[in-house]
Amino acid sequence: MDKTLGDNGLPTNTAKKPQNYAAAILICITFIFGVATAYYGVYTRGPMTKYNQRIEKLLHDDLHWACASIVIFGRIVAFVNAYPMAHKARVVLPHSGNLRANLFFYHQIGKNASSSIVALIEDGAIGAYNRANRSLHHMIENYGALLAGLTLGCQVFPFQVFLLVCAYGFGRLLHQIGYTRGFGYHAPGYIISTLALSTLEGLHFLIAIKGFGYL
Repeated sequence: MDKTLGDNGLPTNTAKKPQNYAAAILICITFIFGVATAYYGVYTRGPMTKYNQRIEKLLHDDLHWACASIVIFGRIVAFVNAYPMAHKARVVLPHSGNLRANLFFYHQIGKNASSSIVALIEDGAIGAYNRANRSLHHMIENYGALLAGLTLGCQVFPFQVFLLVCAYGFGRLLHQIGYTRGFGYHAPGYIISTLALSTLEGLHFLIAIKGFGYL
């Protein structure tokens, strides 16, 4: 038996307090990257006059408020996905492997119940199947801002939004295929899809601050 695991099957030397800084870094850094990429990689490198004309059409109908709503919604989604990470450090370790793929841990109740934790099967075909579905759940948890942003952002940055959706989809494919191999192999796909989504939010942020007179 692994000496780092307790009698219930979970690691014993985990963090004692929630690691809130990890969630804060994930939320803030990705947003900063998205805004910087949107501004320096798209807005200032493209036909700014045409972009501004398109933005003005949205501003005529006060749709910069809708763009701001997409950004806020996206950051809320990012928070509710990142916050459990603060508590995850109290349950599993960074090197706990496939054990980290569990969304929930269960135990039996009632008379003669075992104290062992009930977790996902992580070996063989069943383990691959479980992690592939975990990737599906992860996409469902995160793609709300992507759907909300397609109808507005594409009116100003149509080609860039197309590229970002392609990048997001490619990242999700890598994430799911990698997850079937094991925890950790999904990381490249996670990074690609997260940064693509953050950049999409960044484009809407530019539209919003343009409408509020800060750009």
